[in-house]
Amino acid sequence: PGPCHIDLPKDIVSMKAFVPDAIFKQTAGAEASAPMLDMSQIQKAVDMINRAKRPIFYVGQGANHCPEILTKVAKKANVPVTTTVHAMGVFDERDPLSMHMLGMHGAAYANFAMQNADCIVAIGSRFDDRTTGVMDKYAPKARAAEAEGTGGIVHINIDRTTFGKVIKPTIAVWADSEHALTAMEGGLEASKSPERAEWLKQCMAWKSAYAFGYVKAPGGLIKTQQVIEATNAFLQQSGWADSKDVFICTGVGNHQMMACQFVRWNRPRSMITSGSLGVMGAGLPFAVGTQVANPNSVTILFDGDGSFNMTNMDLQTIVRYNLPVKIAVMNDNRQQMVWIWQRLFFDGRYISVDNVNPDFVKLAQAWGIEAARCDNEADLPKTIEKWLTHDGPMLVDFKVVPDICLPMVAPGKALDEMILLEDREAIFGKSDEELGHMKFEGLAPS
Repeated sequence: PGPCHIDLPKDIVSMKAFVPDAIFKQTAGAEASAPMLDMSQIQKAVDMINRAKRPIFYVGQGANHCPEILTKVAKKANVPVTTTVHAMGVFDERDPLSMHMLGMHGAAYANFAMQNADCIVAIGSRFDDRTTGVMDKYAPKARAAEAEGTGGIVHINIDRTTFGKVIKPTIAVWADSEHALTAMEGGLEASKSPERAEWLKQCMAWKSAYAFGYVKAPGGLIKTQQVIEATNAFLQQSGWADSKDVFICTGVGNHQMMACQFVRWNRPRSMITSGSLGVMGAGLPFAVGTQVANPNSVTILFDGDGSFNMTNMDLQTIVRYNLPVKIAVMNDNRQQMVWIWQRLFFDGRYISVDNVNPDFVKLAQAWGIEAARCDNEADLPKTIEKWLTHDGPMLVDFKVVPDICLPMVAPGKALDEMILLEDREAIFGKSDEELGHMKFEGLAPS
């Protein structure tokens, strides 16, 4: 599902053709209707969740259309919730039960919870490799509970070809997420067991001990995390997060993952970004499309200088249609995520990662777009306010100090074998010239 562009030659589309009716009929074996709920599977899932000591909901974009019933079920059963990047906001991240995004650059506390849960309920998700780590070490406690008959993995998905594709579920529920959750809601109970209470206490302790963070730049300089954190603070404190339709688009790279980490998402489908395909340059076109489709929304673009350089000619579209997109270029003069991989996996042998950038302020002004520059934390709050409240499109060139995005699950590692903020110096070194002593093996992520 999703957008699809098919480009056909002009001579082909200008021709006349006879198309037989059979072309439009479903082929043999195709599903003629939506799946019918198997209530026996629903009951098995309900029973497993009710008796689980350490359950967690792992939610993907297949549940984005039903945040209400998801929230109702999670709160009734008192189960923590973690999401994939495309499902952020389907469960309000400001809720204490939210464990935020999991995965390669996800919350350490979410990854710890997944690895320690005795019952994982995958709702509209597909066990993508960015959310599992190495499969041999994935979900050890849930697999052990399955062997003992006390827990396991419940997989709810409308596409039954996903069952067993990555991991074999204990219970497979072939259904639309909304239908399955609605059917389950009546039978779920709020567990009062001491083990469940201890589990929730442990999840909250992980959230406190391993909160997203970063090392501030010296001399009042700013980092990408700081800009995104300040933007989120404005959205929350102004009430815009609840009173306005706010969409945040990104390019691909460090800024993308840092946006996932430092924004508190409270509405589904409010993060418009490329997933596993990693399409650099998509940020500005995403923002154009988002603003056109939602003319009364606040559309924000966090982009890296590398991504923005690929498609900034679309500023003409912003001007042509007077789209009030708010553009933030995280300008560190690098393709920083690639620079990191070359540093960690290739002993700092760098190639094609230093950007030669234009003056982004003058570029925007040449198009008649309001623009400003910010390079220090003293000016950051007022710059953010001016940028977001400007009547019309505006670009800010944020001159940021390059950094590494942590936590990180390296290739070949388990989901809970993360590089944490406390390990930063060991892997990153003290300066660009000095490599850290922690060495990486295997293939760098693609």
